Amino acid sequence: MYGAALPELGLGLALKIDDGAGRAAEVALLRLLQRLQLLDGPAGEALADYAQPVITARDGRPVGQIRPVAEFPGIS
Repeated sequence: MYGAALPELGLGLALKIDDGAGRAAEVALLRLLQRLQLLDGPAGEALADYAQPVITARDGRPVGQIRPVAEFPGIS
């Protein structure tokens, strides 16, 4: 479970991914912050590799990518 407080905006959020793995929650949290337009410029660039991480095989070859596929309800 992830939680965040954004007191300057009067917002708070909580995020839980059903499978319990951090890999999906991190991607979803970054996407949510992007949709709220809270992650742009230098911060967005610094975290870009975490927003859609590459999955590698044991030998280091890229074999996939974790990425958000659904939008968050109620957030335009």
